[in-house]
Parts: sequence; C-alpha cells; structure tokens
Amino acid sequence: MTVRYECKLDSELLKKAVTELNEPENNDERLEEIDKLRNRFLKEQQEFQLLRSDDAFILRFLRAKKFNQDKAFATLVNYHRKRSEIREVFDKVDDPQQVAHLLDRGGVVPIRQKAKDGSTVIISRIGVNWHEGVTMYDQMAVGIILLEYLLEDESVQINGITQINDYAQAGVHLLKMLSPTIMKRLSGVMTDAMPLRVKVVHMVNEYKIFSIFYAIAKPFIKEKIQKRMRMHGENLTNVHEDVDPKGLPQFLAGTGPDLDVAGWKERLLSTVGHGERTDL
Repeated sequence: MTVRYECKLDSELLKKAVTELNEPENNDERLEEIDKLRNRFLKEQQEFQLLRSDDAFILRFLRAKKFNQDKAFATLVNYHRKRSEIREVFDKVDDPQQVAHLLDRGGVVPIRQKAKDGSTVIISRIGVNWHEGVTMYDQMAVGIILLEYLLEDESVQINGITQINDYAQAGVHLLKMLSPTIMKRLSGVMTDAMPLRVKVVHMVNEYKIFSIFYAIAKPFIKEKIQKRMRMHGENLTNVHEDVDPKGLPQFLAGTGPDLDVAGWKERLLSTVGHGERTDL
C-alpha cells in the first residue's frame, strides 16, 4: 500500500503554509486536496502519463498555486506538456550527466544564506556557462535540474526562491544564443509549468548588452514576473536589504564563502531524474 503524506512541518512553517498558501492544517483535508488534483489529472486528460503519483509530488503543485485546484491542475498539465514538447531540455533533466560539464562552471548555484523572508537564494552568473557549443536548451536543463532538486524540500515549496542574476560576465555571445523562436518555445517553462514560487529576481551588473537581451526576452516574460524584477546595476544596497551580505560571496559585495560549485555538482548528479534528494 502506498504510504500517504504525513505533515512534519514545524509550527512556524505550517503556520505560513496555512496563512499564505491556504493549505489545510488538518492532514486529512490536505490529503483530500491531493487526491482531488491527482484524480482530476488521471480522469480529465489522456495525453500524458502522470510522471509521479506520490502525494509529495502532487502537493508541490497545490502549494505553488495556493491550493487553487484549477491553477494547480493547469500547472500540472503544463509541466507534463513541456516535458513532452521540449525533449532537448528534459532528456538532459532526466540524465544530468549530459550537462555535468556545465555544473563544473557554477553558473547557477544556491547558497546557504536564506533571504530575509525565508526564501532560498539562487545565484545565476549569466555568461559563465555560455561558450561555443552550449545552447539555451542546455542552460534551461541546468536550471530545471537544480529546481527539481530544491523542490523536494518542503520549505522551498512554501517559502519560495529569491534569484540574483549577475550579468558581469555576459557579452555578445549571450545574444548569439537567443532568438524569438527559441524564447517562445521555452517561454512558460518556469512560470507556467514548474511548481515554483518566485519571490523576487535581482539583476546586478547589467550593462548595455542587457537592454538588447531584455528586449528579446521581455515579450515572453509574464507580467507578474516582470513586476518582481529589480535592476540594480553596480549598487547592491537593495540586494543586501533582502539578503544579508554576510552570506553572499565577495563578487556580490558580500563577506560570505565562495560558491560551493563542487558540492552542488555532487548533489545534483546524485539525484538522477525525479528521485528523492538528499538533505540540503
């Protein structure tokens, strides 16, 4: 018999889930919501086979959409649709060894320091991975591999993520990888398919090249996400208001440790596809 989800959230995290995400505090009621979404997927759509049927997997979609069944259902379907349509990305997600060489570069790495709202901080060094032979599909795969790993953690599901995009190493090679066709194809993967709560996206060290990049990308970025984007240039004062600089690396004007690139590569490669992850 399948083991059902049992809530083991601490009191503070449970309170946040209840008040901010409309999550039922009673576990039987929570299981009813999980069953409702899973059964609807199995009944109403015949195009895709449910990738995972366990309670924990279904629950992350409900949390991402504040237990709105219609929105959670749409995201769950979109998740499976994108997996089917963009195999250039998800073949690599299911076999992270294909992009192991990019993980060595540390283009996308979480840090131990949480944002002041409790969200997990992910640092993206735009341009670090972008060299000859690397595609936007490769970049997207690396990001999703990381998110799939992080989303096994219930605190990430509930508190969301804060992203810091550093454009210091971005150059014209960035534009060579972009096109409206590719952006259109990849649009919606993060916002409409991943069960993810994005709290804020900080952009730092963005230069003239960024305006061209943003002009290409903007039509494919949902308005809700655009409103959460903050541009800072070289002034990181407002970033530090969200994330204590004691936990940030030196290149972000912090006094914290360097990025744990090797450690995160090991964690991600140890979790192939959609299995359970080890503790952070």
